[in-house]
Amino acid sequence: MSMYQKGFVIPVRWAITIVALLLLGVLLAMSIIMTDKSFLDNDGPVWVFASGVASGLVVTLAQFFLSWADAKAIDRFRAMGVENVLSNRDEEAYYGKFIQSARTQVDVMGSTATRLMQDFADVESPKPEKKALIEALRKGVEVRILVATPERLEARERIYKYPVARKLFESIAAQYPNFEVRYFDATPIAAFVRADHQLVVGPLLPGVESKHTPALHVYNHSPYAASYLNYFEKTWTSATPVSQMPPLEATA
Repeated sequence: MSMYQKGFVIPVRWAITIVALLLLGVLLAMSIIMTDKSFLDNDGPVWVFASGVASGLVVTLAQFFLSWADAKAIDRFRAMGVENVLSNRDEEAYYGKFIQSARTQVDVMGSTATRLMQDFADVESPKPEKKALIEALRKGVEVRILVATPERLEARERIYKYPVARKLFESIAAQYPNFEVRYFDATPIAAFVRADHQLVVGPLLPGVESKHTPALHVYNHSPYAASYLNYFEKTWTSATPVSQMPPLEATA
């Protein structure tokens, strides 16, 4: 499967212009068809078209040109592959639907991925949305999780979050061969979740809970997404599989 998928994007302002011109063409054609007058006669097609459309057209064009700058801004975001901007990452429902949309691939990168595992890999929960990651694994989706070694974590994360996530990782890896976790030896600076050809990514700030930081939902063909995905692949090749990590007792 190709990591990057490009799509044909029509700028919003040109899409509006094309639709407007098509509608005008349809109205003109109807004016011609629905009268037996000559084209330029009084009450003819041109007169009917102008009198019926002119006033509304003036107002519509005025509104359109006033919104031209906004349309250009939207086009710039679309050109960068931006689907949405999240003011924070404390969006369990959003991420749940995002993971559920995956058909072939889920990649995760972060510091410990504890919150993601507790939110979407809770096998004991009676709520289906709390098992989104488990359901993806059952459907054959390949899941890769890349997180930092405990030595690269802040004290609180190393003491409390790392052991919790590690136990969840090992339990699920024992049940699903399409679930793989590796640890990279570097300070984590960003976190993302990839579902097929889309990515939700945001920064990791020292001393700040990741759920309180913003994130971008982008498509993989975006240059913004490509840098993170390339970094993931490069780091993944040299990272240590969870099965080769020291026992939890050695890092306690």
